[in-house]
Amino acid sequence: MNYTPFFVRPDDPHDDARAGREPIDPGGPGHDLETTLIGDLIAAIRRRAVPLALWVLVCTAAGVAYVLIADPEFRAAAQIALEPRVRLPPGADAAAAAAATAPTLDSAQAESQVQVIQSARNLRYVFDTLGLDTDPAYAEKPPGFLRRTLDRLLALLPLPAPPPLTPEEKAMRAREIAFQNFSDRVQVKRLGQSYVLEVSFRGLTPQDTARLTNAIAAAYIRDQVLVRAASDQRGTEFLQGRIALIQAQRKAADEAVATGVITDFQFPDSDARIVGAALRPLVAAYPQTKLILLLGAFFGLVSGVGGIAVLHSFDRTVRSPAQIRRVFGLECFLVPRFKGGRLMETATPKRRDAAFALALSQLRTVLFSSEGASRSVSIGFVACRKGTGCSTLSAHLARLVSASGDRVVLVDADLREPELTRRFAPQATAGLEDFALSCGTDADLPEVPLDASLSFVPAVAAGRTAHPDAFLGTQALRAALARFGGKRPLVLDLPPLDASADAQAIGPMLTGIVLVAHLDRTKLDELADAIRALGSTHCRVLGIVLNDPAQSRTAWRRIRASA
Repeated sequence: MNYTPFFVRPDDPHDDARAGREPIDPGGPGHDLETTLIGDLIAAIRRRAVPLALWVLVCTAAGVAYVLIADPEFRAAAQIALEPRVRLPPGADAAAAAAATAPTLDSAQAESQVQVIQSARNLRYVFDTLGLDTDPAYAEKPPGFLRRTLDRLLALLPLPAPPPLTPEEKAMRAREIAFQNFSDRVQVKRLGQSYVLEVSFRGLTPQDTARLTNAIAAAYIRDQVLVRAASDQRGTEFLQGRIALIQAQRKAADEAVATGVITDFQFPDSDARIVGAALRPLVAAYPQTKLILLLGAFFGLVSGVGGIAVLHSFDRTVRSPAQIRRVFGLECFLVPRFKGGRLMETATPKRRDAAFALALSQLRTVLFSSEGASRSVSIGFVACRKGTGCSTLSAHLARLVSASGDRVVLVDADLREPELTRRFAPQATAGLEDFALSCGTDADLPEVPLDASLSFVPAVAAGRTAHPDAFLGTQALRAALARFGGKRPLVLDLPPLDASADAQAIGPMLTGIVLVAHLDRTKLDELADAIRALGSTHCRVLGIVLNDPAQSRTAWRRIRASA
């Protein structure tokens, strides 16, 4: 929707509908679009601070629940140092041994040993030696809810069923699944640029974690010993002493694999040695409580802010005066909730209503500040719908203007719901309805004096209800309003636009109309329809007043921000 951005001064010449209308540039200083959008988003987050905090707490509580129900896992690590040794052929003398130099390792060879340790051959030996295929910790887990649901859906489709597995195939499949679950818990990495490898394992109990970690490290040492034995057996001379030594090393490695305990036995025929055996872990390594809680809170915050941003992008509710200025190009004022309800309290407001009085003073300054304007201004206040505080606002504004010494006439133009008449003139003998039904043009409006500088024109006489055919656009009412020109300012309380078209009928006779809406309740589309409806009868919209139902403390901040 496109709107012509203009602001109408109340002292504009009435004959020229466009005279004095200064365009407002929403992109000028103080109206930076990006800054405004960011400010609107921050305001939306502040409005939904409580739901956002609750959502963050829910996400954090979900993290706590996961930590409590998740199976704890323990982690143990062993360190293996790679130390290539000199390999001499069988029968070499001492001189040859002294002249030999130890081979060197490069990074590629070190990374190769990482793959050797976590190879299927090395892990399979540990798996078979310890009989882990029967351990329920590594058995296949039952299918979850999603898997069961998917299987039921697939069963409904006319798809060929797979052939059933034989007992041998089922046993082999269960064994492979157990080995895969065991292998997934093994991790081998190189510590920095050193030649020390760290072997770690995640287990469900501290005892099994340390035992299996040491078994994997011992299996690697055993493999190194077997490689040296095979090399020596290919020599031309085979020494019985070497056979006994290698067999002793192999036996020690087998015992370490079976028991998971690393002894002080030396393995001179291995190119690696265990420099740090895995110890029994004291606390669970998984789940990581602090990290999960932090991620839960972070996810809650990010998703909550994202959700608020999405809702804000689709939100068509009036949220701030700056939003009104940006969308419609009309001046907008914020008025907080008034906790009195009586007319006379506006002149000497209590401390709790100081924000209300300040907002009215700002509104009076804009509408009646021009030199001589207060003598010829006729302002109508109209709401999009009932219950926005239009009557209270118009009555208090009239009282505030009269307090400065100017004689003001307050007119209750709401014939269907004459709230001001019931409050200020319950015994009135005549009302505005008489002009709406009269054909004469020489009578004056029936005024009821409230004090020396404030008069009131009731809508209907006491004990009567407005006639359904009463219309405020009659020639008699036009003539009566014209006789007030140049004498006293008029403040009219008009009926809501959703209940009557009287505001559109009487609007062209006035200096201008001020729309009254509810902050955080009225929709932008309602204001757009109201502006379009008033514009269709050439009514001049001076601006929009937002009634803020917030408490006074919040209202003070909003009034200062919108000033």
